[in-house]
Amino acid sequence: MKRALAGFFLGLAILAVAGPARASDDTLNQLVERFIVPHYQALALTADAQEKSWSEFCARPDEMGFKALQRAYLATADTWSQIEFLHYGPIGEEFRAERLSYWPERKSATAKGLAVLLEKDGVADLTPEMFVKNSVAAQGLPALERLLFDEKAEHEMLMGARRERRCAVGQAIAWNVVMIAHEVRLGWTSDIVEAIAKPDTAKEATSRIATDFLAFFAYMRDSKLRQPLGKDVASARPQLAESWRSKRSKRALQLNLEAAEDVSKIIMKGKEGDTPATIATAASLADGLPDEFGPAVSDAKERQQFYLVLDALAAARDKARGEIPAILGITVGFNSSDGD
Repeated sequence: MKRALAGFFLGLAILAVAGPARASDDTLNQLVERFIVPHYQALALTADAQEKSWSEFCARPDEMGFKALQRAYLATADTWSQIEFLHYGPIGEEFRAERLSYWPERKSATAKGLAVLLEKDGVADLTPEMFVKNSVAAQGLPALERLLFDEKAEHEMLMGARRERRCAVGQAIAWNVVMIAHEVRLGWTSDIVEAIAKPDTAKEATSRIATDFLAFFAYMRDSKLRQPLGKDVASARPQLAESWRSKRSKRALQLNLEAAEDVSKIIMKGKEGDTPATIATAASLADGLPDEFGPAVSDAKERQQFYLVLDALAAARDKARGEIPAILGITVGFNSSDGD
């Protein structure tokens, strides 16, 4: 999968070792009950609200309705950012993660896929059965962001010559997000919960969730910060920042770190270690970043705060890799792609 190539530990080997299996099983249950299931339920709820907003707007488009669409998108994007790190389970099947949020975008895939959809006529190709045959890049949140936050987006949705088709495409994408969110929610509340009750499956689930958690620090650094920063001011690429159109690059990173801290607290509960505090430090430094990464990465002075966050994320990664595997009873292999 694309995200696996972009952000996972390609050289990561997690092997089960002798350890407190019972404690590990309890931690897994806590992660599922207190974090994973509630966050996927939240994603499903915001996706439902977003689809409703699209239905109401398309039935009676006006400026107030368009603003409601934008708010609904931001709420759904927020709930995704809070569970984005996890690729184990139903979200990792049938390209659901890519279909929900194809990012980082490669070779303008989202723009191209969305353009193809907008050029067509009618709605026959937008049924759920037909829509999933389109490019994964045009099926999820980044495509909706373009429809709602691109320059002249409001004009095109309210008065553009192709406004009806644009609305129909937006509805189809919103419904696709609903289906993915509920498929994942149902998977975690039925099949997965039943499966992880078995010792062997529980061990594998713990290892894979830990893999996703540890890999996410590199992903935040490389994709969310280093990518728009470039090597220097001259090579900065502002439009590679996540969610730059909706001005939520900082917001997405803050929610990522908030989630990482919550997960670490569940894993570290009752144990000695500094992982949650180190992540909290990174989150505090991220709070000092500008809301819009675009203009800032091209400013020599403002770039300094980004470097502080990069260093803090590296420290959080190192601390987590030093503490989490031992607590969970797993061994983490060397990751050749996770350099500094």
